[in-house]
Amino acid sequence: MSLNRRSFWLGIPALALVLTAFASIPRDDEIRAIRQAVQYYIDGHATGQREVMEQAFHESARLQSIRDGAVNVWPIEDYLAGSRGQPAADESERRRRVVSIDYHGTAAVAKIELDYPSVVFTDYMHLLKIGDEWKIVNKIYHADRK
Repeated sequence: MSLNRRSFWLGIPALALVLTAFASIPRDDEIRAIRQAVQYYIDGHATGQREVMEQAFHESARLQSIRDGAVNVWPIEDYLAGSRGQPAADESERRRRVVSIDYHGTAAVAKIELDYPSVVFTDYMHLLKIGDEWKIVNKIYHADRK
């Protein structure tokens, strides 16, 4: 079967697109490391254990949302102080999932959904690779009451 010149040249852009797509696939080890930081956050919520939650965050992290039309900012220490040391009474009814992870170099973002009996939180975690570890440096979130 012969390939005419037009078919050959039309195939070059498609090949370039495929090769570009393969070159941009995130490395599995980085995704796993980012997922681990996010999992500490999820596990901290599930267990109520401050020590677990602390592993997710950088010490300078903060949490931000809109409350009553204004920006609400919490330092991480204030947020962690709310850890109860045990699971919530309705823990069996709570669902959490990582919706997406994206990264480039030393910066990442993870979208997490926390579906609780009376509210669904959507969290956007901003992470930085500090040394060999990924840490959440900022969390922005929105709450939808059910």
